[in-house]
Amino acid sequence: MKKIFLAFLCSSSLVACQTKYDGYILNGNIGGNSEGMKVQLVNEAVYPPVTIDSTVIKNGRFQLKGKVDRPGMYQLIIDKTGQDDPSQMLASRFYLENSVISYSGHVDSLRTYYWSDETFRKDPVIKGSASQDLYDRYLKSIADLRKQSGTINEKYLEVYHRPAMDGIFNTEEGIALIKQENEINKKLNIAQWKFIEEHPESIVGYDLALQFLQGMYVNLTVPQLEQLTALITKAWANIPPMAENFKTIADKAKTMAIGEKYQDIELMNPEGEMVKLSSCVPEGKYVMLEFWASWCGPCRGEIPHLRHVYQDYKDKGFEIISISIDEKKTDWDKAMKEEKMVWKQLCDPNGFNGPVAQKYNITGVPTCILLDKEGRIFKTEMRGAALDAVLQELY
Repeated sequence: MKKIFLAFLCSSSLVACQTKYDGYILNGNIGGNSEGMKVQLVNEAVYPPVTIDSTVIKNGRFQLKGKVDRPGMYQLIIDKTGQDDPSQMLASRFYLENSVISYSGHVDSLRTYYWSDETFRKDPVIKGSASQDLYDRYLKSIADLRKQSGTINEKYLEVYHRPAMDGIFNTEEGIALIKQENEINKKLNIAQWKFIEEHPESIVGYDLALQFLQGMYVNLTVPQLEQLTALITKAWANIPPMAENFKTIADKAKTMAIGEKYQDIELMNPEGEMVKLSSCVPEGKYVMLEFWASWCGPCRGEIPHLRHVYQDYKDKGFEIISISIDEKKTDWDKAMKEEKMVWKQLCDPNGFNGPVAQKYNITGVPTCILLDKEGRIFKTEMRGAALDAVLQELY
């Protein structure tokens, strides 16, 4: 009888393990005083993001059921007050797929909706999602590098960034830290590329590949973009919309790839005249295109350092062109007068709806692009000591 019972248990377990679910079942277990808090499952792959399901926590538990077309990154939000106030929300992202998934965390330690430097905050424990398991493996493989990067960033803030806000530029110390950070970033990029090559057919590999293409900075060459596109589109050939989406984004990214010529656009000069950017970019010089706005605090905060490096390098062949996205010329004029910027100034009065956003994919400021002597994209997002390091190498 015992043997028969054990055989039945093994058989039942096997069937359970092999069960294929037509959709997902997300079982949540939230510790702490979480009774009655609202839970929302959000699809951020579309814009604006869409809440696909919601419920409330009862006795520390919740359950959501549904079906997704394919695995993907979703956000789970716990609204502590039920007032739709982001400052009172907890939020985490994870890979959802059609399986039975458990989500465990404590209401007092889950990560907040807005970024927080509270070190006790942590991600939930997710089990049952193969895609999340794969992503966790990737994160574990780069954990040490990310920790090293965090340590260097903290040191950089202390040694360079905070003093720079008071007009004190500890250039050599900052450059030394930036060089360390650059080496770590190279290793991180290599690890990311390797992971993509090993898992191109997974949604994790797909998303990591997209990270190289999306955003304002495409730090790849056209051949690298083509190699990545070939890898992903082949792996996703059986799902044409995904393959076509990747190719479309990659083709757009090529215009801002390292080594490509800058995009010539029409902008306004301080006299109110529309001029071509090419009429302002000098030949045979390294040129920094600095995109900014009068209303942008971080942009204004960068200007003292730009004045500093311009004074040091303007006679050595370095030029800056500041391009504002102010829609009101009076605001732009006032800021230029206040900041006393002596280098070239241009403006796109159409803001984020103008050629700056369309041709340069500018979705936020400050942003900068460094052009080489032939007008080709050489570096992107050179801030603080990172710009100091590049200019020191060039001159």
